[in-house]
This record gives sequence, C-alpha cells and structure tokens, in this order.
Amino acid sequence: MANQRFGGFFDSVNGGNGRNLDPAYVQQASPQFRFTNHGIEYLSDEFFRLYRLAVEEAKKNGLSFVLYDDYEYPTGTVGGQLYMKYPQYMAKRLDMIEKDGAGPAKVSLAIPDGTYIGAVLMNRDTHERTDVSGQKTVDKRIECEVPKGNWKLMVFYLNHQAVLKIRNPGLVDYLDEDAMNAFLSLSYEKFYTHLKEYFGSVIKMAFFDEPTLHWLDGRTWTPSFNTNFERKFGYSPMKHYPALWYDIGPETAAARNALFGFRAQLFADHFVWKIARWCKDHGIQSTGHLDQEEAANPVPINGDLMKVFEHQDIPGHDDIFFPGRSNRGYKVVTSAAFNYDKPVVMAETYAAYTKLDDRTVLQTAMDQYAMGVNLQIPWVGINQVKDVAALNDYVGRLSYLLQHGRHVADVAMLYPIAALQTCYTFAGSHVRENAKPETDRPVTDLDKAMGPAWEYAYNGGVPPPEIDYMDVGETLYRGLRVDYTYLHPEVLETRCVIGERKLILNNSENREEYRVLIVPGGNALSSATALKIAEFYHSGGTVIATSRLPYSSAEFGRDHEVQQAISEMFAIPVDAVISGDVKIERGAGYLVHQNRAGGRAFFLPKAAPSLLKTVLRQTLPIRDVEFWEEMGPLEKGRPYAGALTYIHKVKNGRDIYFFANSSAKQVDTSVVLRGRKELTIWNPHTGEKEHATLTHAKAGGADVTTVRLVLPPVASRFYIQEEERRRGR
Repeated sequence: MANQRFGGFFDSVNGGNGRNLDPAYVQQASPQFRFTNHGIEYLSDEFFRLYRLAVEEAKKNGLSFVLYDDYEYPTGTVGGQLYMKYPQYMAKRLDMIEKDGAGPAKVSLAIPDGTYIGAVLMNRDTHERTDVSGQKTVDKRIECEVPKGNWKLMVFYLNHQAVLKIRNPGLVDYLDEDAMNAFLSLSYEKFYTHLKEYFGSVIKMAFFDEPTLHWLDGRTWTPSFNTNFERKFGYSPMKHYPALWYDIGPETAAARNALFGFRAQLFADHFVWKIARWCKDHGIQSTGHLDQEEAANPVPINGDLMKVFEHQDIPGHDDIFFPGRSNRGYKVVTSAAFNYDKPVVMAETYAAYTKLDDRTVLQTAMDQYAMGVNLQIPWVGINQVKDVAALNDYVGRLSYLLQHGRHVADVAMLYPIAALQTCYTFAGSHVRENAKPETDRPVTDLDKAMGPAWEYAYNGGVPPPEIDYMDVGETLYRGLRVDYTYLHPEVLETRCVIGERKLILNNSENREEYRVLIVPGGNALSSATALKIAEFYHSGGTVIATSRLPYSSAEFGRDHEVQQAISEMFAIPVDAVISGDVKIERGAGYLVHQNRAGGRAFFLPKAAPSLLKTVLRQTLPIRDVEFWEEMGPLEKGRPYAGALTYIHKVKNGRDIYFFANSSAKQVDTSVVLRGRKELTIWNPHTGEKEHATLTHAKAGGADVTTVRLVLPPVASRFYIQEEERRRGR
C-alpha cells in the first residue's frame, strides 16, 4: 500500500513587537494579539530573515510550507498595520436608528456620525415604504412629512468605530475590492517580495483564518454596497433595508434574499476569490476556513457557506474545541467542493481541544475523511499526541487514496440558502431573551466582551423549527448511513442535468448521479430552483420534502411560480401550500403523489428518522451502500462518542470504499454494495492488505455484493476494487 508522508512547519508570530503601533490600538488588541515591547515586529526585515531560515529548514527536510496570511486570526488586520496605514479600509457595521410617528405630522431624526446610507419611511400597518434618503438637511437630519397612518422612520448608517472596539480591532472591509487590494499589498505582496524563490516549491499554499461577518454583530457592510447593487441590478436597494430588521409583508423573502445574497456575493468575490486569484498568479494554491460552519444559519457568519468556496482552490473547514462539535458543518463544506469540482478539501484540525490524545485524533480524522475531507492541517497542539508518526502515516494514507476521484451518493439535498436568508434578521444592541441562540460553547471572556448581539450573530441567530436540513443530514448520514451531497440552488440550476430518472451533477471530475432529491424545510426557494425540481419530478424523479413546503420566491413578484410548482408536485391546493395546512392521511405519517412518468413526491411533516427510513426504503430499494448494522442513537455536541460512517469514491475507474468506526464498540456486520465487486481490504493504520470475505447475488434484478465488515473500536478500513478486475472490465 502506498504510504505518503505529510509534514508541516509552523512559525508562530504571537508576541510581536507593537512599538510602531498606536498605543490605543495596542491596548485594545493586546488580550488577543499579545503585543510586547521586546518581540519582533510583524513583517519587518528581521521577521523575514527568521522566516527565511524556517523555510530553508523546511526545504532541507523535504517539508512543504503553508503561508499563514496574517499576524493572528481573523485574517484582515495585518497585526494592526491596516489600521495604521489604511484606516479608511477598515470594516464598518450597518446600524439603524428609528422613530415611530402617527400622521399627518412631521417626523425628524438626527443622522449619527459615520457614513450615511439612506433613510426609509415605512407604514407599520401596510408595509408601504418610501425612500426618503434625499430629505437630508444641512444640519444632518432627516425631516419628512408623513401622511395619515402609523409610520416608522428608519435611518441607516455605517458605524466606523465598532471595528475598533472588538477584540481583533482594525479588520479589513472584506466586501470592498479596494480595501482588499490594500490588504494584499500589506500582507501577501510582502511575503512574495521577500520569499518569491520559494513560492510553488516549498511554499505550496496560503492559508486564511476565520475571515467572517459575525465580528461586527453580523452586520458587516460596506459604503459601496448600494452603488454596486444598483450597477448589477439596475435599481437602488434602499427600500429593501427595513427587511433586515423587520417583516415588511409579502416582499420580505425577496428583499432579504436580494440584500443578504448580494452581501454573500461580495464576500465571495472580493475576499475569497481575490485571494485565490492572487495565489494563482503567484504559483501557489489558496486554502483556509471560515468560522462556525456547524451553525444552521450561515447568513450572519459566512454569508453563503457553499457559494463562498466556488473559486477557492481548496475549500476548508475548522475543527475546534472537542470531537464532534463540527460534524454538522463538514458535509456543507465538502459538498461545496463536490459541487464546484474541487478535488481537495482541507480541515484545520484539533485546535484548542480540551483533550488531545492518540485515540481522540484518530476518531476525529476518520470521521472527517468519511465526510469528504482529504487534507489535514493540524493545530500546533498536535505535539501532545504520543505517536505523531503513526498519525502522520495514517492521515497520509487516507489523503493519498481519497483526494481526487468522484464521490458516489444516491441522495442529493438542496442547500436551503433562500430560506436561510429569508428567516434571518439583524439584532440591535438588546437581544430578547427568547431570541438567544442555543450553543454548546461555554460562556467565555470573549462572549462577555463582545456582547449578546455578537453572540446572537456568532451562532446564526435563532432559525425557525422548519429549518431542518442539518438534522435531516445527520439522520441520513450518521443514523440511516445513507450518504448524500448538498446541492447549492445555483448548481442545481446550472450544473445539473436530468436523465433516466436521475439528477446528474455534470462536473468533469466529480460527476454524481442522484436518484432522490430532498428539499428540506423552509419557506422560500428561487423560482428557477422550484422549476428545476419540478422538471426532475415530471421526468420520473423522486422528491422528498420535509417539515415545511416553500411558498415564497427569493425573487420579487414570482411567488406564484413557486406555489404552483409545489402545488402540482404534491397535488395539494395553493392555499394549503401557503398556509402549511397539508392534509396527511391518518396512519400514513406522510403524503405521496405519483405522476405517469413514475415521478414521486413525498412530504414528511416531521423529518423523523422512522419516516425517512420508511420512505427511503421505498425510493432506494437497492442502495449504493447499505449496512445491516442497526441505526444507533443520534448524538451531537459534547455527548457525541463516535459513529459508523463511510464514503464511496471512484478514482481512475476504481471503486474505493472507506469505512470508519470512531465509536468505542466493536463492529461486525454485513454491508451490501450495489454491483458486482471484487475487493481487497487495505488497512490505513498499518498499510497492510488482506482478502475481503464477500458474496455475489441478485436483488431486484440487479447485481449486489455483500462484504463482511469487522472493525475494532476506533478503526477504519478501505475496501478497494482489485486492479486485475478493473482492467478486465
């Protein structure tokens, strides 16, 4: 068995000299950045002299070097240098002040210091909205006459001081292209100037760390937002702004999708893609991760957690605090890689683990790789592990076998970004007690320092109960052991084709064929997505919807298209689609409708594991991979103690099945594989091979292969198609 060696070289910059920084900045930043009066100044000539020594040492030992792109996380401060040299390019927070009034009357509000964005007058009963941005007086007030009725005047502005009051002050404006040019000139360009001869040889990739939107209470915004929006869409977005805080009636879903969707696009284009383009131009790859990937709603944290990776070379995920904490987020990030045909997926791993030993790191690694990760960048604390060499060999073998190739899954699940954008609202300075999110993160000095509005955003707000996609994903993957891929709506619309009752992700390398499409709960879809799902159903495909059928469009004026498509698929009246009052036959537990082409549409009002199991038994009688092992309890957070999981890939025409048992119990079960297979067991812990015990049979007229799977606690195996058999095909 091939044994690939992976290594790394870490260069810590904590404790740098802050003597050339503003003392006020040093005082605010020191708890996080730990500036000293005797360390080395970040990016100074002396810094690069020592850095060069480290790179040379890596070169001598045959190690590659990952360029960490900032002084400390989150990426974007350059250790205070952005604040000192380009304060105009620091991030800004969108704030709003408001005043209620009954008309007819004059209403007036003073415009606070900062960048004035605009003002809107909204009728609190009818949601009629008027852009009154132009009614600004010379003494910086908005004054307007309001007609009869109950009205709310809202003034929107960018707060420039908020970014200097957080624990990592002076962050760059991730949404602005000029700001990112300034950041690159201070950071990336300096590394290249001093170390260009190592780029592409020793320095293989650059790494960004937690550049997220939540640092400013989830309200990170940019002065050029309205100008760029109008340039792209042809109209001003000002009348949509009240939807960021309030329900504005029937246009709420479209308004929030317009604003949050555009912000997510700016973040993806001006931060992630800009860095990726710079890296490509300089002969290295771009990787890194965002933050809080396991939160159900990414809108205030990362924008759109799938689309953000469209142009990144190596999508990444963060693994922090304890095993299992990040489980719910991995499939989103690895699915983004599958969607956008990225053959390598990274995880920064084991960071700040409260317990880090040989068993724990193996549990985490096998879980990650079964979920689609195929490259680890370990936290420096990995040195606590006794047998690092064994871990290195193990992870190297997993990476060698699981990088590239195509992922095989019978099930696709729509990534419900339209519903997620629809259900999120900004929080002000006071967060209602019933609006505080659940979290398994203990209260720390960070939470206390940043405040409840930050904590609300950091955890993704409080999604409504119907937002169930992560729960459905865990039931499928760790419960029923049915692998799946999230499909971004735009990928469904533009990269997927329909054929032979299958939905095909038509990528050049990662080409996947799905037999079932799950539409998780949520009240909104784009009309194009709804029509594509309906096309799949009318062509004989199987659609399973859970919890809440969508009825609002992510676009203005197209609700009826979504409602009609859903009504026809599930054979229920439009009124029932809108109200959510779907009649389910007593005793059935779910609704099903079938068309003449063989298409089936199931609606499960509750995505209970038993209902999903029943429906999948009907829709996938012969699965790609099916375990005889009974479903175990679904655990998340700290109680998680491992699971039996798998991934199936086809690489160079060769089936590769990776089975992982990260639990403390022995596994001895049978696994049924679709197709006639001749397999050999490869042990990634030792590099040894052995013959697989298997039988061939027919099921429903199709070939199947049954293998015996024996896994000790915290152990994994590959079952790989024999080379001779592959050549003989």
